[in-house]
Amino acid sequence: MSVNHFKLTCLGLFVGLCVSSPAHADDRLQKQVHRFVADAHFNGVVLTGKDERAEYVEAFGVADADSKRPLQRNSRFFVGSVSKWLTTIVVLRLVDKGKLALDEPILTYLPEYRADTGKQLTLRHLLSHGSGLPNGLMDAFKKDPSIESETRPQAEAVTRYASGDLVFTPGTRFDYNITNWILVQAILERVSGQSYAELAQRLVLKPLRMADSGIAAAEAGNVPNLALGYRSLEPKVERRVYTLPNYLLTGGGFYSTAEDMLRLNHGVLSGKLLSPASRKALLNVERPESAYALGGRVRTYETKGKSAQTVATNDGTSGAYRTVSWRVLDDGRTVIILSNLRPDDSKMFALTESLLGLQSARKEN
Repeated sequence: MSVNHFKLTCLGLFVGLCVSSPAHADDRLQKQVHRFVADAHFNGVVLTGKDERAEYVEAFGVADADSKRPLQRNSRFFVGSVSKWLTTIVVLRLVDKGKLALDEPILTYLPEYRADTGKQLTLRHLLSHGSGLPNGLMDAFKKDPSIESETRPQAEAVTRYASGDLVFTPGTRFDYNITNWILVQAILERVSGQSYAELAQRLVLKPLRMADSGIAAAEAGNVPNLALGYRSLEPKVERRVYTLPNYLLTGGGFYSTAEDMLRLNHGVLSGKLLSPASRKALLNVERPESAYALGGRVRTYETKGKSAQTVATNDGTSGAYRTVSWRVLDDGRTVIILSNLRPDDSKMFALTESLLGLQSARKEN
């Protein structure tokens, strides 16, 4: 059986078996998703929900083309930069416990860090990509791509990649910089005395009953029920193996399922996991030029016949994996899209906006 034939077989199978409450699924919504799947050659899971309830979940395609293992609604995906949002939530949990402060100099937590910049930098700067640090990790990767799978002590990674001279005054500009998250991981592990994976489980994943989620150094972590990443499935199968350094788990090591992502959105944005002050800090836009808050974006959309809607828009890319995790803050409507074969971004975002009733022209905060 060809991969293409297998994908079509799976699609037909999942229409009948893998929809959450298919008898109650909106026919127009289902048809809209199926048009997107056919048009974008989508391989992944689509969920729509409200508050903590999944109203529609459907899986399309394969998790492992070689073994012909189909995707299921509980298949696990790496979620890319949504990892940064989870990390920010972990930070804010420790803020609520009095262990951290967003505006304290990081020298307080890492006294061995270089003093001249350590007394200027804060967690708020790091979490909002306004640190002014050079992107030392990316610079090193351009010279030696093999570092994407290296293992190195956290303190050594801080010294090697995250200790360069500032290129602008912290807090004055937006610069999306993966190096920031090396420092965040070092601070979290120093203050807690736990690995980041243990800390995330204790403070977020376990309290929110996210049993199918965790932290791993990409595919080196041997994640069960993982949807494997692909560059292509046709005309030939070509894998895209996801790799990640152990000292950057805070920036890209989070894996989850569609329904666990719904639990995360509801538990954090509508629940009691964070204090009101920390939830407000999570959603406050720090860098208006990119609608960036702490660890993720918050945008204002016009809607048809309604007042403007504020939406937490968390997106992620890691290797072949592509993630959308959007929630309308006023009413809890949520769309989760997880893919292991990166779809056309414009089509994916158009579907997301349409499912939430948002107009495509955004008003940035």
